[in-house]
Amino acid sequence: MLRKVPKQSRSEEMVSCILAGATRVLRRTPLASTTTNHIAEVAGVSVGSVYQYFDSKETIATTLFRRHLADSAQLLRRVRTESRGYSAEKRLRMPFVELLRDHRSDIMLHQNLMGVMETSRPTAETQSLIREITNEIAAVLGEEFPAIDQDEIKLCAALRQRYSVTLVHSSMIDPTLDRDGVVLDHFDSLSKANIKALGARARSRRRARVS
Repeated sequence: MLRKVPKQSRSEEMVSCILAGATRVLRRTPLASTTTNHIAEVAGVSVGSVYQYFDSKETIATTLFRRHLADSAQLLRRVRTESRGYSAEKRLRMPFVELLRDHRSDIMLHQNLMGVMETSRPTAETQSLIREITNEIAAVLGEEFPAIDQDEIKLCAALRQRYSVTLVHSSMIDPTLDRDGVVLDHFDSLSKANIKALGARARSRRRARVS
């Protein structure tokens, strides 16, 4: 959480500058090996300016992580809106591929963000963003299976969100998942099982209504 919420454009520019500098640093340096001074230097601002808004390098990394979650939710929302007419399986695969490639291209950055979140307590804002992501997945599944109870849809969406995160993060640290094709094979298998379960439930409900 920011120590001071920027309310003027100049303050917002300062926070953006600090976060951009931190991103550049964390793309090539482990969080444990960097300092707030280094982030300030790369951002081109004074250390005092950094501490005006952030109390530590971990807080900066946490803010970057929350922005990553917000960007992920926005990506899912955009793809959901633009991909109507395609199957749910394909609609959910598209953002996964984009997120996988994003993590692949910035492995050190995402390892830093993943590390800081594993060692900190989830905040209400972080949990809200994860729910937003899950709700976007649920919306796609609900459009394909409108007869399924919303609680079941949300359960399937939560499972998809969790195994997608696990696969993407594992791809950065597990040498057996060093190629996109391997990760996507796992994703496709899990996705098919998820869709198959919902399809079976939909057929069961139709048979129940007929009988």
